[in-house]
Amino acid sequence: MNPTVERDASESAEHRLKTLRLELPAPPEPFGTYAEAVQTGNLLFLSGMLPTEGRSAKFIGRVGAELDVEAGRNAARLVLQQIRRAIGDFWLVANIAGGRHKYAEADNSCHAVEPAEMLSRHNHFRGNAVRRAAMATLITAVAGACATGETHVKYPTHYKTVAVDGLSIFYREAGPKDAPVILLLHGLPSSSRMFEPLFHRLSDRYHLVAPDYPGFGHSDWPSPKTFAYTFDHIADIMARFTETLSIPRYTLYMQDYGGPVGFRMALAHPERIESLIVQDAVAHNEGLGANWKTRRAYWADRAANESALRTNLLSMAATRTRHVGSDPNVERYDPDLWTDEYNFLNSPGQGDIQSDLFYDYRTNLDAYPKWQAWMREKQPHLLVIWGKYEMSFDISEPEAYRRDVPKAEVHILDGGHFALDTAADEIAELIRGFLK
Repeated sequence: MNPTVERDASESAEHRLKTLRLELPAPPEPFGTYAEAVQTGNLLFLSGMLPTEGRSAKFIGRVGAELDVEAGRNAARLVLQQIRRAIGDFWLVANIAGGRHKYAEADNSCHAVEPAEMLSRHNHFRGNAVRRAAMATLITAVAGACATGETHVKYPTHYKTVAVDGLSIFYREAGPKDAPVILLLHGLPSSSRMFEPLFHRLSDRYHLVAPDYPGFGHSDWPSPKTFAYTFDHIADIMARFTETLSIPRYTLYMQDYGGPVGFRMALAHPERIESLIVQDAVAHNEGLGANWKTRRAYWADRAANESALRTNLLSMAATRTRHVGSDPNVERYDPDLWTDEYNFLNSPGQGDIQSDLFYDYRTNLDAYPKWQAWMREKQPHLLVIWGKYEMSFDISEPEAYRRDVPKAEVHILDGGHFALDTAADEIAELIRGFLK
């Protein structure tokens, strides 16, 4: 082992603990009259060194199941201090905590020589729930202490429905109830499912709420004969959705159709908006690219262009292109993304619902100047995220937002129209930095 590398890793881990303000308690005394720690190569084995208080096992179970997040943190602090006492620093901890452990998943784990899975196969950790829980919480805490990144304990996602204006509105929800709220508004032809990658990455710090619009996902799909599929109507229902859930203020995350829904909500209730996150959603006419020629013709003469519009908007080719765009690395994309959405679009009644709503999209162009004027006046805290392989909208659109809000953060990422397909880690970290 290179001693210089070893020294740097140890110092950076200790520095990370200070940065995180992670104070470690005094470790408990070991049980029995045997060595409390034995090192073999890059492995450290602990004996009688569990996260205990008063020689009793206090932390039993899994974080997110039998243990809440705070209990997991407290257990991890005890185990970390035990290892610190045994080996004097955290270099070896970085070694044994590498990779992904089957009991505690780490988004950004330490670089390591020996992965944590090797410990789970050793006798000291086999068949003992307390020891497995200790190892799980250890991995979670150590990954946060390493210089390579920070691991976040996730809250489970709940899948719920609520009645709004006589409709069953489906939504996903995760995170602490008292945490800052992010309201996530999805695009075409997706649903709140598109935000699952963020739920896995942000639920430790934020209260995430992502509804399905009427006519989408698992919400009700009323017939266009009885329900007006317009962006005004959907925005009204989404506003009442937040009132029903007693969400008075929130950061608004808008993707694609989330833009026309969200901007209407923001202008109607500006006092509810804490920040805006725009991901591949348009608020300027110039942002509508070349493939909008067929769509503009549909707005001018619906009857004559309905068939061409459905091909342009709802076909398998169009559904795939929304995800892959011009990205040459198509192997990065799960084909289930577009095949599932295509099957959704071909469900009974969906063609009529989507063509009605898209016919109303023409009203957004008339509203763009109002949204721009609102942004120029209010100067909202704004983050713009854009996939560089986007083919639904023009690449000029991110800078158009910056003209309206000069202090906006603008980031062009390695992704397509649904940038979360390939850049979820980066987007999550951008959001954390933007909202802190």
